[in-house]
Amino acid sequence: VFLLDRDTGRPLFPVEEKPAPSSDVHGEEAFPTQPIPTAPPPFSRQSFTPTNLSDQSKKEVLNTVAKLRKDGLFAPPSTRGTLVYPGFDGGGEWGGAAVDPRVGILYVNSQELAWILTLFEIDSTTQTTKAMSRINYLRRCASCHGLDRTGGSYMGEIPSLKNLGERFSLSEIAQVIRDGKGSMPPFGWLPDNQITALSRYLLSSEQSGENLLTRWNKKPSVDIPVYGHTGYNRFYDADGYPAGSPPWGNLTAIDLNVGQILWQVPLGEYEELTARGIPQTGTENYGGPILTAGGLIFIAASLDEKFRAFDAGTGEVVWETKLPAAGFATPATYMVNNKQYIVIACGGGKLGRPSGDTYVAYSLP
Repeated sequence: VFLLDRDTGRPLFPVEEKPAPSSDVHGEEAFPTQPIPTAPPPFSRQSFTPTNLSDQSKKEVLNTVAKLRKDGLFAPPSTRGTLVYPGFDGGGEWGGAAVDPRVGILYVNSQELAWILTLFEIDSTTQTTKAMSRINYLRRCASCHGLDRTGGSYMGEIPSLKNLGERFSLSEIAQVIRDGKGSMPPFGWLPDNQITALSRYLLSSEQSGENLLTRWNKKPSVDIPVYGHTGYNRFYDADGYPAGSPPWGNLTAIDLNVGQILWQVPLGEYEELTARGIPQTGTENYGGPILTAGGLIFIAASLDEKFRAFDAGTGEVVWETKLPAAGFATPATYMVNNKQYIVIACGGGKLGRPSGDTYVAYSLP
C-alpha cells in the first residue's frame, strides 16, 4: 500500500528504490529498481513456498518450480518460464478496498496464487499470408485461446476455437475479430486483409492454406525478436489446489495512521479440506468489501459461493450464507424507510463455477 499526501503526492512513509532482476530476453531491458514502501508491510506474501497438502503434490510442484525463473515479485517474463507470485490476479484485485475515514483503517481482500508465464519466439521473417496469419494468432490470440486453440479460464471461460467452421461463417469470424465480443477486445485496427487472412487461418487446419502466398508490403525494420506467450496459466498442484502454501485468500485490516496490519484472516474455504481437518485455506477471490457505519465488513468474492459479514474490529466472521451463485462482485448498501439493506450480484461463471443471474438483498436488524 502506497500512502501519499493528496495535495502534493509526497509519500507519508519512506519509499525505497530496491534492486530488481534483469531480463534475460534478447532485446529487452528491465528497469534496474522498483519503488517499495517501508510501511505498511505487504498484505500479501512476496515469495512462493510449495504446498504441503500432500507429499505427492509437493514433490511434483518442486519438480516444476526447479525449471522456472523465480527471482521474486518483479521477475521479468522468460522463455524458460517465470513464476509469477502472488499472481496476475493478486494480491489485491479489481474489487478494491474499503476505508473507514473516521479512524483511518483500510480493509482489503487479496489472493496468493502462483501463475506461470512462458515466452516463445515467433519467426516474423516468413512472409506468406498463412505464416503471417499464424504469427497474428500467436501474438494476438494464443495468450487467451491457447496454442492449441482449446480456450481457457482466464477472465472468465474463454471458448475453444476448434471446429470453428461448424459454428461461424468466414464473415462472422471476421466480424468478431473486428468488433470484439464479451471480454475479447476489438482488433478493428488490423488491416482488412489481415483480418480476412486470420479468419481463414482459424477455419483451416495447420496443413491447409498453402496457396495463400500474398506477400506483406514491408519486412521488419529492426533485428529484435518478436515474442508471444503460452497463456495466463494458473499453477495448480496434482490435487487441483493452488501450488503454494495456504492461505490462498485473505482479508486484511491496515491502520493507515501508523502503517501497521491490525489483523488478517483467511477469506473463503474449500469445504472438503475443512472436513479433513485442514485449517481454513482461503480461496481465490474476485470482488471487494464494503464497510458499514456499524462496524461490519460485507464481502462475497470467494469460490465457495458464500457471503460473509466480518467484525471490522477483530476480523471475526459474525454471519455467513450460501448464495445461489458465486458473488464475484462488490456489494452495495442502501436505506429504505430507515432500514439498511445489503445487495450482492450473484453472477458466478468464473473459474468453473456455475453462472447465475440473481441479485440478493439482505436487511440489517
